[in-house]
Amino acid sequence: MKKLLIICIVTILLFVVGFSGCFEDSNKDKENSENSEVNVFIGKWKTTIYYVEENGTRHDEQPSNSTFYINGTMGSVSVEDNEIIWTPYVIENNQICIGEADALDYYCYDFEFSNNGTKARLWTYITNSDYGETLLYVIEMIKI
Repeated sequence: MKKLLIICIVTILLFVVGFSGCFEDSNKDKENSENSEVNVFIGKWKTTIYYVEENGTRHDEQPSNSTFYINGTMGSVSVEDNEIIWTPYVIENNQICIGEADALDYYCYDFEFSNNGTKARLWTYITNSDYGETLLYVIEMIKI
């Protein structure tokens, strides 16, 4: 009888130790492994892009829709032919960087959210090397 009791206790202990990993807090390191701002961008947005010349002249582009995915890609509907343009993005140093890291059209934007995260404004300054003029590029987004 004592042998059976010892075998049962050892078996229970093995089950407890074996399954103890199943009860970990899965959110324990979430803030360390993911940037919390990423989740705010995830979803579908109506985007309006414009740039402002140094003299204050604003140039608007056609609005379009963009969808940010958790895997670090963004799909934007082209205003010219309704094709989806896939672009990588990364959030680092309190900025969102859009495009291929080695490409000429890779830009990092500062950003701010309003209306409980349903509106976003991204901005950066780009120097036009042809004219030596610095332009303010802005992307305004509304979650849809």
